[in-house]
Amino acid sequence: MKTIALKFGFYFFGGLVAIFLLSYLLGYAANYQLRMVNGFLHMAILYYGIRELRIRQPDTHQNYVSGVAQGLFIGAVGTVMFSIFTVLFLIAAPNLMAELQAATPLGNALTPVTAGVIILMEGVAVSLIGSYLLTRYVDARIEKKAGAESAYTSRGSLVG
Repeated sequence: MKTIALKFGFYFFGGLVAIFLLSYLLGYAANYQLRMVNGFLHMAILYYGIRELRIRQPDTHQNYVSGVAQGLFIGAVGTVMFSIFTVLFLIAAPNLMAELQAATPLGNALTPVTAGVIILMEGVAVSLIGSYLLTRYVDARIEKKAGAESAYTSRGSLVG
């Protein structure tokens, strides 16, 4: 479970950095509405990470806690690393920090550290909600693929 989370967490971090640097080079880094692009990446990474958990450990099927924990771990790894990257980048790029302060309602209250904390909180929240929804989706796809009868019998008989 940890190796899957680390692997996909690093993919998530790499994707976030790539999106950020691309938007920075194109002059769109101050447009905080581009977070939606990060959201699509976030959901895709969580989906594939949870799916890989279910493939490698089929006994976790229908165990929502394991799927949500997997997604949270993936999100935490990528988000913590990206938050640190963002803080360091904004310290090194005071012009970008000034643009962000002008573009957001927080104004001068937005600092590199507060920006990093906001990114961290947003990433954890999206990971929690997305992991739950995607765990249910992945499990439903597994049941549909395997057939409802065989999926329920694999969990053992509840009728004694």
